[in-house]
Amino acid sequence: MAVLSQAAYPQIRHIFGLSDHGMWFLDSYAVLASSDADRAGVDPDAPNPYDVFHRSHKYSDWWFVLGHLGLTRADNFLVGGIWVIGFLIAVFATVTPRSIAEAAWLALLVASPPVMLGILRANNDLVIFSLLAVALVALRELTVIRIGIAVAALALATGLKFYPVVAAGAVLLIPEKRWRYRTAALATLILLGVIAAVWPQIARGTFHIEPQIHTFGSRIALLDFGLNAKLAAWISPLLFVLVSGLVVSVHRRPKVEDASPPTTSTQMAMAMGAALLVICFIAGTNYAYRFIFALWVAPWCWSHRSSRSLLRLGVWLLPVVLWQHGVLCAATALWFPDLSPEQYDGIFFSWRLATEPLTWLWFALLGSWWMKVGLTLLHERRANPPS
Repeated sequence: MAVLSQAAYPQIRHIFGLSDHGMWFLDSYAVLASSDADRAGVDPDAPNPYDVFHRSHKYSDWWFVLGHLGLTRADNFLVGGIWVIGFLIAVFATVTPRSIAEAAWLALLVASPPVMLGILRANNDLVIFSLLAVALVALRELTVIRIGIAVAALALATGLKFYPVVAAGAVLLIPEKRWRYRTAALATLILLGVIAAVWPQIARGTFHIEPQIHTFGSRIALLDFGLNAKLAAWISPLLFVLVSGLVVSVHRRPKVEDASPPTTSTQMAMAMGAALLVICFIAGTNYAYRFIFALWVAPWCWSHRSSRSLLRLGVWLLPVVLWQHGVLCAATALWFPDLSPEQYDGIFFSWRLATEPLTWLWFALLGSWWMKVGLTLLHERRANPPS
């Protein structure tokens, strides 16, 4: 319903700061334009004359297979539509609410500006989400064929957009040790080969994004406090580890299940989503549509709403993190429509100072969970080394 309402009423998405620049599926268009440019002999790293904004190709050459399949910019609505539908199917396949209250809460998250931004632009993160969803579904039962499908999906996602390589860490949380270590070994071997194949193109994925509305990253707060970009890039990961460690230390008598490796498909999805979000948070500034992976973290947040530790804050913080910039856009659009750009920038700066600590805390919850899982696995391995 949220997708249909925003499709039918563009003014709704504009209120929440989601500009379509006059067309749907701008990001799938960019990928198809890069494929067209490659067939025309244009350097992928050069500004692309076929793209609306002349964007150079930011991903691996694997995307050029779209052109080999006969798809061009003229097929953008078809391609973007398939990506969106595939994403929505993947959400329904991997995120299952257990009550009406949880379903309503999840609907609020799916309708949030970051998720709608990914849909509006048909960003290729939707493809990555769908591929990793295939891996999650495959790992619900452990057989040789299913593990092969999961590893293939991880490999394809990594080859397309590089950063999904960290999602493979979730296989370390397979409960059965025999399957865990064999799957980890296979995934490591395959993914090393994929990284080697796309290594010359990985630099394309590291580009500067200026902090703006609907972006996130650990260094944004440090930049706002006056640190230069290079210093912020070094300090932010270290600070994140420190804050996550503090969250672990202040947990009040954490329950065993808070630290145990996931044993269900829902918890496996949490592990994968948390790994993707944490690495993106500490590695740089990202557009908000990457928060689509928070949909895999959401059921974990909901399950800890009655926890005695700080983890219970996750169920409240996640909607805040996903909606905070959209709320600011709506407030200024409805109540202060005549603000000058300078005035708006000042308000947005103050808003970031107020809300970034909440974003940091939510990400620190994810980091602390992974820290505890890591410690649990390390203790388990020392106590019971694999035969």
